[in-house]
Amino acid sequence: MKAAAVFFGIVVAAGPAHAVPSHTGWANITTLSGGWHEAHLRVIVNGSVQNPDQCTHADGYIVEAGLPGAQLLQSMLITAYATGADVLFTIDGCVLGRPKVIGVDIRKPTGLS
Repeated sequence: MKAAAVFFGIVVAAGPAHAVPSHTGWANITTLSGGWHEAHLRVIVNGSVQNPDQCTHADGYIVEAGLPGAQLLQSMLITAYATGADVLFTIDGCVLGRPKVIGVDIRKPTGLS
């Protein structure tokens, strides 16, 4: 019984298991928001928000400030916003109640070489 209680405690402490990371479709960034107390970046796109982990809010994506590589992802997103490039996200889990971005792909806008 004690072993079962310890196992249960480990499972509960670890939190919910996430599915394999998933990809969104290609979209264009309409809004970037950042700040308050942490350097999180919220990204809103012109398409529907993919929310496979059933996050509380499905009105944008978050690049978490503490994510390894967050500065790289944020730089890529600022570039995509400034140039009108399309973005595709790899998402996994939730942060601040929104889908958590763990990867970013960008491509030139259609028609540009």
